[in-house]
Amino acid sequence: MGRIAGSIAAVLVAATIVMMCARAPALAGPAAWLAQGTTPITATDAEKAGVQPPAPYYPPGQKFVNSGIPGPPPPDVLETPTPTTTPTSMPTPLPQVKIDGVRTGRVPTPGQLLFAKTRDIAFMDPLNWSVTIFKKRHQLIVYYKGRLFKDYHAVFGRSFEPGTKLWEGDRRTPEGVYAIVEEHPSRRWDWFLTLNYPNALDRYRYEQMRDGGEVPNEDGRPVGVGGRIGIHGTDEPELNRGDINWTTGCISVDDEDIEELKRLLPKGTLVIINP
Repeated sequence: MGRIAGSIAAVLVAATIVMMCARAPALAGPAAWLAQGTTPITATDAEKAGVQPPAPYYPPGQKFVNSGIPGPPPPDVLETPTPTTTPTSMPTPLPQVKIDGVRTGRVPTPGQLLFAKTRDIAFMDPLNWSVTIFKKRHQLIVYYKGRLFKDYHAVFGRSFEPGTKLWEGDRRTPEGVYAIVEEHPSRRWDWFLTLNYPNALDRYRYEQMRDGGEVPNEDGRPVGVGGRIGIHGTDEPELNRGDINWTTGCISVDDEDIEELKRLLPKGTLVIINP
């Protein structure tokens, strides 16, 4: 009986070992190969094998590369946002320029800033002032020591013929280089700043045209070269505002502007009149 029992026990142990060996390849099959292998696997292979694919490995110092899949990068490669600084200083305001008798704009011009710094009688020197006029633009521009001081609006002679003044009564405004030679009040124009028209070039041109018979006659004699050309105010402010040239050859500005110009421009100031 003892031998029989021992034989039965040995048979059972041997059968158990055989069954375990038979199951081992089945359990170790694809799951063990996928888990232990070094070949990369896909999520589909891992799902079929019943195992979890290994987590991605980011070596130290390697930057995160966006694969296109939504989601944040690993915590160890997140960049710390750079804090933004807010300016604490306020912009420097423009200096205030106050000139007696002159209406200045909100933004002072270079000439006005320079004028405000003047502490001597330099503003009385005509060489420090100049005027440039553009007839087509209706502009009268004042410069102080070569820098823009102020821009004024102006209208001119009512002739329909362009060009410079040629003779008396042609209603043209002269073009060329002149100077202010006289300043006097006017009942009609407020102030009148007389220019030295005709200058030497004007007289030469007129004499050539007169000798050539181009100057019109009046009472059997050629009309003169003309004169009394200057910068003055207006008794027709609506025409000035409408850019309508209405004078007989002078330069007209608003009454407030002629008062400023009289205070600013000394006798001898250069005046250049352009087409």
